[in-house]
Amino acid sequence: MEDAAEKLDELARAEKQCTKCDDIVSCRLRALSGAGHPHAQVMFVSLHPSPEEEAGDLPAGTAVLRELAELIPSLSNGGRAKAYFTTVVKCVPRSDCHMRRPNSAEQDNCYSFLSREISITTPHYVVPIGDEASRFLLGKLFGQADAADHDPLELRVYDSPSFKVVPIAAPGEVAVREPKARAAYVKRLRSLAAVMGL
Repeated sequence: MEDAAEKLDELARAEKQCTKCDDIVSCRLRALSGAGHPHAQVMFVSLHPSPEEEAGDLPAGTAVLRELAELIPSLSNGGRAKAYFTTVVKCVPRSDCHMRRPNSAEQDNCYSFLSREISITTPHYVVPIGDEASRFLLGKLFGQADAADHDPLELRVYDSPSFKVVPIAAPGEVAVREPKARAAYVKRLRSLAAVMGL
């Protein structure tokens, strides 16, 4: 485990030195690395860090962890120790110092970092959060998602040789659903978390 932790630290240093995305580099405070168990059972992947994480020099995924813990209570009761939280893009995406969505080139530029995180932590499950992160990751791992752009990917299971990929909805997406649909989704999500060992 110590070797994996050292490799993650080395990767974090490389992320902080990256200058591939001119718009982002000119406005960022810092690149943010993922955090969690160095040999995680489950890796959660959101799209990009939040400005609050950047300002507080917090690990990428800290904000989404808080939101997910409301949907998956086991993340507050020991499950977090089995997980690793990271992002597709390692910096807060900005142009002219105004926050925006990351573009495809920025996602591609950061993919080598995410791919390395996956190979170091060797998770059994990789869980992209939200449609954009899910479609990006499935495209990289499998060539494309096996669903049309308007079809939801959430809670489908995709098998790779080394791990399963299970996209989930972003907490903000779940919050605006009708109460009955939200309750049904949360029930399925908690069942999935139990299967994943959280």
